[in-house]
Amino acid sequence: MKLDKYLSHQLIQLIKIHFITPAIFLICVSSLSHAQDERGFTVHAGIGATPLTGDISKRLDNGWHGTVGAGYNFSSFFAASIDYTYYGLGVGKGVLAEAQVPDGDARLWSVTANPRLRLHPKGKVDPYLVGGVGYYRRTVEFTQPALVPVFFFDPFFGIFFNTLLPANQVIGRIRQGGVGGSLGGGIDWKLPGDKLKLYTEARYHYADTGRIPTRMIPVTLGLRW
Repeated sequence: MKLDKYLSHQLIQLIKIHFITPAIFLICVSSLSHAQDERGFTVHAGIGATPLTGDISKRLDNGWHGTVGAGYNFSSFFAASIDYTYYGLGVGKGVLAEAQVPDGDARLWSVTANPRLRLHPKGKVDPYLVGGVGYYRRTVEFTQPALVPVFFFDPFFGIFFNTLLPANQVIGRIRQGGVGGSLGGGIDWKLPGDKLKLYTEARYHYADTGRIPTRMIPVTLGLRW
C-alpha cells in the first residue's frame, strides 16, 4: 500500500511539472492572436514568506525569500520572465538532535523560466496565472560556535593587530539539486505612473532535490515595471 501511494504521488508530481506548466505556455501563446499591444521588456523584484509543506517541513523550518527577474511582454495577455530566487530557511531541532550538532541553517536558490497569463490587463486590478520550470539547489549546513582569528587595523591608534571574534564554524554540509516546477497565481495593482505595479502572488513549488524533495508555497509581495 505504501508503495502504491508513493508511486501515485510521484505520478501527480510529474503531471504537474511536465503537463500543467506546458499547458500554460500553450494557453498563453494562443492569446497572442487577440492582443498585440503593451509589448516591451519588464523587470520585477519582491520578498516574502516561505512556508514549507510535505516531508521537508518536518526537517527544515519555514523561512523567507527574495526574488528578481526580467522578461518580456509579448502582448497584453502574455508575458514570460527568467527569475532568480533565494530562500533562507532553518534546520529543525529534531534534525540537529539527530546529527548531534548545536546549530545549523539551510538555503535554497532557483533559476526558472516563468510564463504568465494576464486575465484582465486593461483593469487597475489584473489577476494572473503563472507557472515555472527550472533548476533548484538546496544546501543544509551544520555549525558550531567558534573563535576565528581576524587581522584588524585600528585607525585611531594607527596599528595592526590580531584578535579573535565569535563565529559559526561549518562542520558539515549537504548539497542537493534538481529540476523543479511551480504553479500558482497572483494580482497586479497599477500604481500612479506609466508602468509601475504592485504585485502579490503565491505558488506551489516542487523540486527534485534528493531523497526528500522540496515542497513549498512561497507568498511574494513586490514591484513590477
